[in-house]
Amino acid sequence: MNSDTIALNLQPIAGENLTGIGQYALAISKELVAIDGQESFEGHIFDFLGRNKASDLVSKLLKINDMHIVTSMPLGAYIRAGNMAKICSYERLTRSNANVTVFFNYLVPQALKGKSIITIYDMVCERYPETMDDRNRRLLQNHLRQSANKADAIVTISDFSKKEIAEILGVPSSKVFVAKCGVDSNFYCPNDSENSRQEEKTKLQESYGIDKFFLYVGTLEPRKNLGVLIDAFEGVAKDYPDVKLVIAGGVGWHSEEMLSKIENSSFKNRIIRTGYVSDEMKRDLYRNCEALVLPSLYEGFGMPVVEAMACAAQCIVSSSSSLPEVSGGFAQEVDSQDVEGFSKAMARILVKDDKVLVSKEDLISNSKKFDWHTAAMVYKEAILFAK
Repeated sequence: MNSDTIALNLQPIAGENLTGIGQYALAISKELVAIDGQESFEGHIFDFLGRNKASDLVSKLLKINDMHIVTSMPLGAYIRAGNMAKICSYERLTRSNANVTVFFNYLVPQALKGKSIITIYDMVCERYPETMDDRNRRLLQNHLRQSANKADAIVTISDFSKKEIAEILGVPSSKVFVAKCGVDSNFYCPNDSENSRQEEKTKLQESYGIDKFFLYVGTLEPRKNLGVLIDAFEGVAKDYPDVKLVIAGGVGWHSEEMLSKIENSSFKNRIIRTGYVSDEMKRDLYRNCEALVLPSLYEGFGMPVVEAMACAAQCIVSSSSSLPEVSGGFAQEVDSQDVEGFSKAMARILVKDDKVLVSKEDLISNSKKFDWHTAAMVYKEAILFAK
C-alpha cells in the first residue's frame, strides 16, 4: 500500500440531486484535492452493474485521476455482510493502493484492512430512531457502533455531535474531530444590484407565485418537524393574508403525515412545495424570504442556517441540538414543540421588530465562521492521526 495516497469513498456524490451529506462530501473532497493535488487521491464508487452511471456523474463534479468503480455489488450489501465480506477485502474489491480510506457516510466495511476515517453527522439513529427511514435505521443501529470502534478517526460536523458520539458510542473524544460545514460566500451572498434583485423577484413570482414568504429548506422527513411549522404558519396566516410558506426540498421517508397535513390545511393554497431546487434557486429563495424557519427536532449541523445568513436572511430556529451553536445567537430560538412561539417569532419578523431583527453585517459575519477550507484541514489532521 502507498502511505502517501488517500482514498476517498465518493458514494454520497454518485447520484443526482445531492442531499446534505452529498454536498458535504463534495465540498470536502474538492478542497482536499485543491490542497494536495489530484495525484494524491484515489476515488472509490460502488455502482452495481453500472446501472447508475455513477462514474460519469462523479467525474462532472470532481476531478481525480485515479477512480476505481466497483460494479459487482452495492456498497450497502458489502457493509451488511460484515466479517463474511473478508473473503474479499475492501482493498482487493476496489483495487485500492491507499493506506487510509475516508468514508463520508457513517459506516466502514469490516473487510477493510487498512486505516479508515468515518464521518458521523449526528446520532439521530439513537436519539430519534422513529424519525428515520426503516432501512437506514436498521443499517446504522446494526453497524455504526462496530464502525466507530474500527475507525482510526471519526470526523463530525459540530461540537454538539462530537459530544453525542462520545457519549452514545463510547469512543474516546480524542479520536473525534470536528469539521464544521462551510459555505461558499462567493455564491451565497446578498444581491446588491437593484436590477438583479428585481429579476429574482420576477422569477420567483413566475415560478411559484410568491412575493412575501417564509422559507423552509430541507428534505420532508419527520425529524425536520414540519408539522409544527405548518401549525405555526397557520397562526400567522390568519393575520397576514399576503404571506406564504415555501417548503423547498424533496420528499423523504415517512412523509405521508406531513403531506396530508399540508393538503388538509385551511391555508394549503398559501403553502408552496417546490420540490428539490437548484443551488441558484435556493439562493434566490434565501435572498428574498422574510426569514428561514428551521424547527427541527434534531440536527447535526443545519446547513440552511449558514447559507441563509450568508445571504443576509433572518433566521428562526429551534433551540434543539446543534442549531444554537450554528446560529451563534443571531437567530430567534424557539422550543421545537412551541407552535405559538414559532408563530410569534414569524410575526415579529413581519412587523420588523427591531428587538429581533439582526443586522446584515452580523448575519454575514456569523456565516463567515464556517468555511470549507478550514473543514478540509480538519480532515487532514484526522488523516495524520489515523496514520
